[in-house]
Amino acid sequence: MIGDPPNIIVGNLLSEYLNFTDFLVNLAPGVVITAPFIFVYLVWWFGDDVRGELVADIPALQKMYPIANKPLLVKCGVVLGCVILAFFMHPITHLDPAWISILGAIWLLVAFDMHHCHEALMAVEWDTLLFFASLFVVVEGVGELGLLRAIANLLSDLIEGVEEDNRQMAALVLIVWCSSIFSAFVDNIPFTATMVPVMQQMVRQVDGIAIEPLAWALCLGACFGGNGTLVGASANIVMASKAEIEGYPIKFIGFMKIGMPVLFISVTFATGYLLVVNTLFWK
Repeated sequence: MIGDPPNIIVGNLLSEYLNFTDFLVNLAPGVVITAPFIFVYLVWWFGDDVRGELVADIPALQKMYPIANKPLLVKCGVVLGCVILAFFMHPITHLDPAWISILGAIWLLVAFDMHHCHEALMAVEWDTLLFFASLFVVVEGVGELGLLRAIANLLSDLIEGVEEDNRQMAALVLIVWCSSIFSAFVDNIPFTATMVPVMQQMVRQVDGIAIEPLAWALCLGACFGGNGTLVGASANIVMASKAEIEGYPIKFIGFMKIGMPVLFISVTFATGYLLVVNTLFWK
C-alpha cells in the first residue's frame, strides 16, 4: 500500500474495503511473478553493461556516506517498525493509515531533539502535499461537472455487453490495460485519483463485478504503466533529474524505448495473474 502513490490513493479512497494486509496479500504475488521476466529483459537489453563482476570500493563508500547519528537511526528504525506493525493491525484498530503515519512522524519528532524539529519540518515536501490536496479538489470538480459519470457510463456499457458470469474477468482486463496505457502518458497519480470514483460508479451500475478486484487491477495497471514513459510516474522524473545532475541525461524517447516493452511484459503477466486469482479466489 505504501510502495507507490497510486496505491496510497486507492487505499485511502477505498479504506472501507481494503487495508494494508489486503494490498500485501493480493499484489505482492503478482509483483514477484512479474519481476523475473522484467529482469531477464533488462539484462538482455543492456547486455555486457550489466554482466560480469561488480567492482565497488566499500570502505570508500562508507567514508563518503557515513552514519552521522547512530542513536537517531535506531530511533527511526523503532518508529518505522511500529508504524508498519500498526498498518498490519488495521483490521483490529481500524485506524486510517494517514493517521498512523502522522502519529509516527510526531513520535519521531518528540524522540528527536525538539530544538531542531524545524529542520525536519523544512525537509517535508510541502509542495507535494499541496499537489495531492489540489489534485483531489480538481477530481471532485470534474466529478461535479459529470465527466467521471460519462466515463463510468462508457465503461459500464462495454462490460454490460459481456455475459454476467464473465463480467468480472472482462472488467479486470479492461481496467488493467486502460490504466497501464493511460498512466504511461498521463502521470499515474492523477489518473488513479480519477479512476477510483469511476470504478465505484461502475460497481453500482453493473451486476456481476466487485470493487476489490477492480482496485487490484487498477493498482497493477497504474504502477506498471508508469514504467512506460518518463512522465508516467513521479519516480521517473525524480530519477531523471538526479541522473542529469550526475552527468547522465535521460531523454524521453530513449526511456520510452526501454520502458514500453517493460510495460507490455509486466502488464501481460499481471493480466494472467489477475485472471487466475479471480478464478480461484475472488469469485
